Parts: sequence; structure tokens; C-alpha cells
Amino acid sequence: MRLILAAGALIVATASLVARAETPAASDSGSGMTPALRGSLTLSLADAIAMGLENNLDIEVERHAPLIAEEDYQISWGAYDPILGGEAGFARDQPVTANPLFATSGTNERADGSAGLSGMVPILGATYAIDFLGDRSDSLIFIQPFSPQYTSDLSFSGSLPLLRGLVWNQAWTGIRTSDALRDEVLENFRANVMNAVLEIETRYWELVASREQLGVAHKSLETANALLDQVETQYEVGVVSRVEVVEAEAGVADRDFRLIVAKNLYRTAQDDLIDVVLGSHFTAASTLEFDPTEAPESYTIYQVDVPQAVEIAFRQRPELSAARDAVERREIELRFRRNERLPQLDLRGRYGVEGLAGRNGTDFQTREPIPEAAAGSNFNNAPRSFFTSNDGSAWDVRAVLSVPIGNIAGRHGVSKAQLELHRSETLVKRLRQQIILQVRKSARDLLSGVEGVEAAERRRLAAAEQLRAERVRLEHGESTPFDVLQRESDLVDAESQKIGALRTYRLAEAELLRAQGTSLQARNVVFEEVAPLR
Repeated sequence: MRLILAAGALIVATASLVARAETPAASDSGSGMTPALRGSLTLSLADAIAMGLENNLDIEVERHAPLIAEEDYQISWGAYDPILGGEAGFARDQPVTANPLFATSGTNERADGSAGLSGMVPILGATYAIDFLGDRSDSLIFIQPFSPQYTSDLSFSGSLPLLRGLVWNQAWTGIRTSDALRDEVLENFRANVMNAVLEIETRYWELVASREQLGVAHKSLETANALLDQVETQYEVGVVSRVEVVEAEAGVADRDFRLIVAKNLYRTAQDDLIDVVLGSHFTAASTLEFDPTEAPESYTIYQVDVPQAVEIAFRQRPELSAARDAVERREIELRFRRNERLPQLDLRGRYGVEGLAGRNGTDFQTREPIPEAAAGSNFNNAPRSFFTSNDGSAWDVRAVLSVPIGNIAGRHGVSKAQLELHRSETLVKRLRQQIILQVRKSARDLLSGVEGVEAAERRRLAAAEQLRAERVRLEHGESTPFDVLQRESDLVDAESQKIGALRTYRLAEAELLRAQGTSLQARNVVFEEVAPLR
């Protein structure tokens, strides 16, 4: 819901900004005119994250991966789709023979067809087949009892692997592997979303810090200008020399240069945040500025229980879950390879029934036509004897054994699968180590950020008092503009140090959430709302 509201806010904000556009800017494609985004837009951290996840093209690319993995999983079940097939044909021949028993005075004709259903049983790897065959033949052979003659055959057959191919066959292994892989891909996508949230949060606080630094640069320039005015007034009345005026002018020039640098850094920070928040909506002609609403000073000091944070990370980090899924895939592969090393022993069986019918034939002994009622006059009569006491039936059961001599592929396939499994398990251990290091570092950075803010504030207060005292001394002729500018520089350094400490704290907080794998929950991001394609 938050993403939907954020998307709506983005559309409204973009429309209002476009309405304020003074001139259109040509799009890169040259196919039309794209209005430049202008003006300013207030932006909270939560809105920045929501809009960024909505517009981030890298996230849009990664959204396809779980969907593709899901399709691969569904495709793997296709190995068990029953196959329905059939064929039909017609043949005609005019044989020549010198045997009086097979003397003919015409041609033989045969029309036949078949239909069948075959497939594989899930898990076991057993196969089954149901086949029905039928044909009609016309023959002028002297001893042919029926002409035309109708025959039919219905058979049921199956094969069950007892060693190789039992359970861990190619089809079932593919399903298990693709199932584990889709979980792995989904966890990797979750990790990418967390990385995107971290990047947005980092650039947000970078913009806040650069804005604060720009404010310090403005204030420093104002202070230097005020000092220059004061020194020029004193020079006019003969209190100070021209050298001190030049010192004050140099101080103004130095602050002016620092302001130029601060403005450039601020504009760069704006572009960096706009890039991750607006995505493809960001154009070369855009002059949009974000106005962050989060105050860097409004933070909560809390202690981090590192062992507990590490345990949370072990449960929540998607990278660790993906690595475990990779281990599961390797274990499945190892089971399959071990099964491939076994001999092939299959139990096969078949049961079939036959039917026969015909008309207009000649009895070989009496050479009299066979009455139609005695044999049946069409094909429908052929299958009537199926599953009756008069049917023609047959069945067989057999065991088929094959043993590859040496089985080089099977043995080395197992060795390879064992090595890959061991490597995946080692990667899990290595990842756990990295998580511990990341959590410990983030916790230290968070603590040092808090302590740094407190120390920088004490220094700032002291530097502000020293500047005030130095300016009083200047008014009484007991100091010089150089000394005042030096004190002012100390104050600027102290304020910059505090800004840096606040930035360090905020980034350490974001890094700790990412290291624990809890950044989505902490920033109220619903993963299920992020996942669908845009």
C-alpha cells in the first residue's frame, strides 16, 4: 500500500513540476519532447525509499529473475506430461508366387492405425504405456479365412527401475533442483532490494549532509563579509592598517571558494539521489531539487548487542538463505550422481488382448464362403472379445539388467558432486564470517558516530565561544582580522566535523540494518508489493 501511495505521490509531484516547466527539452530518442522537471519537492526518507523501489531500473531488471525461475520450475514438471500419439496408414501390394497354396488373382490391401498413451510416474521414475492397434486387410490368398479381416490389439505395459533411476532419476532431480533454485533466486532478489534501500538511504543522508555543509559555507561567507565591513569601517577611521583590510578580503575570497565547492557537492548529491529515486524520469535538462525533511540530529541512541545482532543476521540475511539453498541443490545433485553409479535393473511387464473379425472369407476345408454372422462383419466385432473368456491374451514379466564396465562417468560424477557440495558448504561458512565482521563494524561505527557527535558538539560550542571572544577583542583593538578568521575557520571545521559525525551515525545505522537483514522491516517495505513487475 505504501508503494502505491508513493507512486501516486510521484505522479502528482511530477505533474506539478512539469506544469511549472518554462521550456521543453528534447528527449534523447528524438521521437518527441520531454518536459524538464523543475522546482523543488519535499521528500521524507520513507517516500524516497518507496519512490526509488518503484522507479529503480536495476530492481525492475531483477524482478524478472524470480518469475523466470518459477517458469523453469513449472517447466520441469512437464517431464510427467502424458503423451497421446497415434498413426494410420494404407498399403497395397500385388504379390507373385508359384506356390498353389498362396495363389492369388488380384491384390492385397491393408489399412491400419494405432493410438496410445504413455508417460512417467512422478518420483518413482516408472513408465507406463497403453496402446491400441487395429487393421483391416483384404487378401485374395486362397487360404485366407476372412476377407476383409479385422484385427485389434490392446496392451498395457510398464517399467519400474529398481536401482538406477529409482526416485533420483533425471526428471525428479530436475524438479527438486529447480525448486531449490527458485528459492535461491528469490532470496537473491530480496538481497538486491535491501541493497537498493541501503543505496537510497545512503544517498539521502549524503544529500542532507551536503545541504548542511552548504549552510555552513553560506554562514561562513556571511561572517567573513561582516568582518570585512567591520575592518573597512575601522580602516576608514584609522583604527587598523590596510594590511588588515587585505587579510579580511582574503578571508572573504577563501570562503567564497569554499561556498562554490559546497554548491557543486550539493548539486552532485542532488543528482545522485534523484537518480535512484526517479530512475528513467530523470532527464539531462532536469533542474529538480529534493528538499529532505529528515533532521539529522533527531536520532535515538541505543546500544547494540552484537551477539544478538549476529544471530538475527543469521536468521534474516537473504544471502545466507540463498547460500543454504545452493547447498541443498548440491545435495540433490550428489544423490542423483550416486544413483547414476548403480547398475540398471528394471522390472518390465506387459499385458495384451487381441480380437479378430471378418466376412466374405472362404473356408479352407470346404471352400465354402464363411457366413458373416459366424465371424462378424465389421471392425466393431474385433474388440468385443477383449476381457472375455474367449479373448486372445498374453502377458509377460521380465527383469532387465545392465552394468557399465568401469562406470567412469558415474564414479567421477559422484566425485565432482562431492567437491561442489563441499565448496558450497565452505561458502556458507565464509558468508557467516563476513556477516559477523559486517555486524561488528556497523555496531562500532554506530557507537563511534554517537560519541563523535557529542565530541563534535562540545568542540563546536567551544569554537563558537572562542570566535565570539576574538571578535570582541578585535573591536577593542586587541586582535587582528587574521586571528578572527582563524577562529572562524576552527568553528567551520567543528561544524563540519559534527555534520560528518551525524552522517556517519546515520549511515552506520543503515549499514547495521542491512547487515542484520532487517532493513525492509525497519523501513516498512513490504517485499510482496515490491516483487511484481511494473
